Amino acid sequence: MEITRKNFKESLPLVEDSINKADFLVIDTEFTGLSKGRDVSIFDTPQEYYLTLLNGSSEFLLIQFGLCAFVWDEDKQHYMNEAYNFYLFPRGRPGPEKIFLCQSSSLDFLAAQGFDFNKLIREGISYMTEPMETKLRENLTERQKSYSVEKDVITIPEENKSQIDTICQNIRKFIDKKEEDSMEIDRCNAFIRRLVFQEVRLRFKDEVFVESIVLENKNRVLKVSRITSSADVKDKDNLKKEKEWEEFEEAVGFSKVARMISQSEKLVIGHNMVLDVLHTLNHFFQPLPSDYPTFKEFAHCMFPRLLDTKYMSSLPPFKDKVNSSVLPHLLLTLSEPPFSLPVADCVDGRGYKQKDEKAHEAGYDAYITGLCFLAMHAHLARGSRVADAAVRPYLNKLYLARTAHQDSPYINLAGPDPSPSRDHVFHLTFPKEWQRNDLNQLFSAYGQITVQFLDDTSALVALSRRDLAKSVARAFAHNKRVQLQPYYIYKGHNKMASQERREDSWVGRDKLVSRTPEQVARTTPAKSTNGTPTTPEVKRPRSNSSGAVPTRKRTSSGVFQVEESEPPPKRTEAARSRSEEGRKTPEEVNGRKEVPAKSEKEVAKREKKISKSEMEIAKSIEKKAIEVFEASNTQCVAAFQESDSWD
Repeated sequence: MEITRKNFKESLPLVEDSINKADFLVIDTEFTGLSKGRDVSIFDTPQEYYLTLLNGSSEFLLIQFGLCAFVWDEDKQHYMNEAYNFYLFPRGRPGPEKIFLCQSSSLDFLAAQGFDFNKLIREGISYMTEPMETKLRENLTERQKSYSVEKDVITIPEENKSQIDTICQNIRKFIDKKEEDSMEIDRCNAFIRRLVFQEVRLRFKDEVFVESIVLENKNRVLKVSRITSSADVKDKDNLKKEKEWEEFEEAVGFSKVARMISQSEKLVIGHNMVLDVLHTLNHFFQPLPSDYPTFKEFAHCMFPRLLDTKYMSSLPPFKDKVNSSVLPHLLLTLSEPPFSLPVADCVDGRGYKQKDEKAHEAGYDAYITGLCFLAMHAHLARGSRVADAAVRPYLNKLYLARTAHQDSPYINLAGPDPSPSRDHVFHLTFPKEWQRNDLNQLFSAYGQITVQFLDDTSALVALSRRDLAKSVARAFAHNKRVQLQPYYIYKGHNKMASQERREDSWVGRDKLVSRTPEQVARTTPAKSTNGTPTTPEVKRPRSNSSGAVPTRKRTSSGVFQVEESEPPPKRTEAARSRSEEGRKTPEEVNGRKEVPAKSEKEVAKREKKISKSEMEIAKSIEKKAIEVFEASNTQCVAAFQESDSWD
């Protein structure tokens, strides 16, 4: 059933009845765009994933909402579907003006699917968040209280006196003729309308009633109505107030439906529904919080029972039987043995049938998602009616498509998220001319790799054989063409570098010009010979210095190590003579000291001690990196990017 602003008010009781009697509800949404800025990283944690989506959800519009209620029919012993397809478009009056983003590829895709954008803008149902509703409700209440209070008289400017006098003369003619019950005054701006209200109150207080109305073409005019009795004045005033409240309730619009769904506490199902949930919360309830634990608590409070069919299909016993969890592919798979699609009829005009094939109409997609859920449920449990025990393992886990194959498959709204290890992931810097094949060749001895390119000279690389992570770090420690860095150290340095850039730009922009060279030297961080600033808290990954400081590389544990391929700088003869006085000099070979051989026990004991020391230092560095990462106020400003399929 299609619902627009024209039939929303009369359809609202039907929607409420469907929600109340349903066993479960299925939702789907369409947006003006999916992604903005940096994309989600395949190695992001659920928290990082959420923060990356945050700004995208707030700046794109939700323009279509599909709701399908599955109601159990005791006589037929199967489900009936009652589906609704809502066109949504926020109005500027009486709510706030809405400024939003559009993504050309998303709009082009919707247009190709037959989406009616004219209907969206002309007949879309308005909506607003709860805080905005509360604010506007209070403002309207206060404004209506002021109607009975005498306002200060505005002096009519000289240039407007002629127009106001002409309007008042026309009103007098209208009163004296007594032919019509009302008249309209057009071509008035807001200030003129204010003056007309004032003059009518002063000159024709008990004869006419004036109100501002908006015509179909959006022009605002003044309507002057004749007063026949004292009771008529009160009635007109009440009608005006009632009309203002009707306009306000219309502006709240679809938010009422979203809150009905929330208050029902019914099982709410979606497919790949993380964006559906984020948009629903952000547009109809409250702006999304930047604090991740607060978001989880907020989402779970509004929707205590969520189920994502994409997550459900990614687990046994479906994982090995479903080749693709994209919605149309999943529907085809579940239509064949060992699965079977259930019967889910509808009353004419109140739902969908599978043969309708209205792909990417939100209501139809919700219906198809419900069929897929019922087919998977029937494969798990005996009986056609949904049982809570069968779906409990899948509840409140929002599938994260981009990180699912890297051990971060979901956001758990009702408990702790997965905490995958990233010990097998490295940040790799390489020559600009290298391609993917060069990276494959570089890691060929260590099995398959997963690569996410960051730019022309860097990428994140994950090993499929995690047990080889330490040996990879050791093997590349002396490689001149690439630089390998553990993932957790890269994340910490990335956040710290961003913070340093902000501080440098703030201090340097205004003060560097007026400072003396001595002041600059005292306040500017020390730099290595390649120009990289150094800080006492966090060591730099490498230095290309050819001076007194030896070349260093970071080992897999994060500890700096002198590169043995380059000898330390030679000392002067005078320095060597002073250092050799008073002690015996061991025999030297090729300019290096010959160290007496040690026993295997001593070597093993020393390696164990070094390993323990490296572990302690690595933990210290990791702790510092995490502190820097969490202390940063930088937020991701990108939204999730999906393919234009039912993913």
